[in-house]
Amino acid sequence: MSEKKTYKICIVGNSFSRGGSERAHSNLSFFFGQKGLTVHNVIFEDLFGYGYFGELYNLGKFSKKNFIDKIIRYKKLYDYIKKHKFDYIIDLRYRGTFYAEYLLSKLVFGQTKYIPSIRGYRLYGYFTKNEFTAKRIYKNAYAIVTVSKEIEKESKKRYGYNNLKTIYNILDLERIENLSKENILPEINTPFIVGLGRMAENNIKQHDVMIKAFHKSKLPESGIKLVLIGDGFRRAEFENLSKELQLEDKVIFTGFKENPFPYLKKSFFMLLTSKNEGFPNVILESFACQTPVISYDCKSGPNEVIIDKQNGLLVENQNIDELVKAMNLMIEDEDLYQTCKSNTLKTALQFSPEIIGQQWLDLMNIKL
Repeated sequence: MSEKKTYKICIVGNSFSRGGSERAHSNLSFFFGQKGLTVHNVIFEDLFGYGYFGELYNLGKFSKKNFIDKIIRYKKLYDYIKKHKFDYIIDLRYRGTFYAEYLLSKLVFGQTKYIPSIRGYRLYGYFTKNEFTAKRIYKNAYAIVTVSKEIEKESKKRYGYNNLKTIYNILDLERIENLSKENILPEINTPFIVGLGRMAENNIKQHDVMIKAFHKSKLPESGIKLVLIGDGFRRAEFENLSKELQLEDKVIFTGFKENPFPYLKKSFFMLLTSKNEGFPNVILESFACQTPVISYDCKSGPNEVIIDKQNGLLVENQNIDELVKAMNLMIEDEDLYQTCKSNTLKTALQFSPEIIGQQWLDLMNIKL
């Protein structure tokens, strides 16, 4: 009887800190590890917030001050991949400059079966801004995995790729359930809704929209607070906005939370007002906590998981007046709210490790 093959997978990410891609990297490493695969993780930044399974090669520990340093790091990565002879490389990073990415995809990752993942609707962040390069950079990839069907459709239309497949993010339901039992801040002792995300300079999550919509809605006068979980460059601006609108005692800024799940669990509903997304993990995480979601129908992801008036409310993209109406409807229509709440967990179960992880195994033709 022939010996069973042991597969070696290398997952490449930016870091293990705070973001949705980083969480996806963590979850995927644990799934592969539980299935008996040999897992190596490569990260480009020395940042941690999530756990991981397997070996770690931390390129973030090496200097990257200039072009020569970057070339040295790429050479180290080339040697690492050559040494370990991986069966597949899965690349979850947000990409860099077109010349660097072309070098990585063709020479470094091209040593084995390479699977780049496209994780955001701003496609230039993954295919690069150079049109010529973007249409050729993944020509020889084993497959290109997108995190939403809308991204798959747009990638094919814009760049002409055909080796595309959508695989949604893994949702670790057991872990979320356990973490959701922890306590929240004692000062949050009234009903509340929650918004999550980095308060970054580019304002992708639009916390200012959340605050303005909350102010226009009936929630403040109903004794419902807005809890904003996250930190970043624009936090002071958002805090000032809440003061200008006389919401200091009704909008609570918690800062970054390693464990946001108790807040999602106890929240009346979760609010998502992003300019754009890839596939927002936070919607699934909210559903796993049995909390409905109100979201802009932005590109991309929300309309692939939210069924309007069944597990949440989808609002016309960037229409703040419709957003306010949806927020009011959710607190006024008890039957609607209970319907949405009752369907959240059923939706979340569709993204379990066994279901989504198996799609990765099928893609790589790995039989266990």
